[in-house]
Amino acid sequence: MAKKNSEKLEHTETKDDALLEMGKFYFVNGKYDQAIDEFRKAVKINPVKAEIYYNLGLVYESKNIVSEAKEMYEKALSIEPNYKLAKEHLERLVGL
Repeated sequence: MAKKNSEKLEHTETKDDALLEMGKFYFVNGKYDQAIDEFRKAVKINPVKAEIYYNLGLVYESKNIVSEAKEMYEKALSIEPNYKLAKEHLERLVGL
């Protein structure tokens, strides 16, 4: 039984990692809406992975949707309080 659970976990991690990488690909190529779609799919699979929220924040920040960007950085920090990049971006957005 434990083996099945670990296999399922590995599959889930692989799938959300693949979606995360696809989102990053779209982001660096300026395809922000597609990036958001991929990151949102990744969040549904793994809602406690700070890196996904951080990357969503980057996309929203790039689209100048500041309120959404802040929310995503805050979510990343609520999961991983020492997430340096999320903290830096959030501080810049709120003008600290």
